[in-house]
Amino acid sequence: MMNWIKFIAAFLLALTLVITVLVFYNANKPFSAVTDKAEADVLANGQLKVVNHSEVYNGTKAMVIVYGIDEEDIEKAVFIDEKTGEMLDEVAISDGVTSDVAIKTVRSELKVEKIIHVKLGLEEDVPVWEVAFKSENGKLNYVYVFFESGEWWKRILNL
Repeated sequence: MMNWIKFIAAFLLALTLVITVLVFYNANKPFSAVTDKAEADVLANGQLKVVNHSEVYNGTKAMVIVYGIDEEDIEKAVFIDEKTGEMLDEVAISDGVTSDVAIKTVRSELKVEKIIHVKLGLEEDVPVWEVAFKSENGKLNYVYVFFESGEWWKRILNL
């Protein structure tokens, strides 16, 4: 009788693990498909010759940011509209501040407990760093820092 209980417990644990893996795999499929298509389009159009990585940005408009190197060996970020696949803009990474500078800008004025993410995106056709973090009181905050100057643009605090 005890062996049956052990067998059922082990089976249920294994089943739970398999279902969890399948759910996470299927949940990630849309993001993978969108980023793979954006990367292929950027390479096919000749905007970049090498793709380093890409990420999805959901601001006022959903977009994929593809990071890579162009034909002149300049590191760039290309902004692709997620729905239409059209290129919205591109920026040379050296023309703006880094994500570390954006984080330092936020930390200089606000008390940050944990950085959740820092993403480059386009808001009102201007490249910005979106810094999402938890403050000391445990509340979610979003701060937007201009990519070119490193100055504040917009803050959404204490959500």
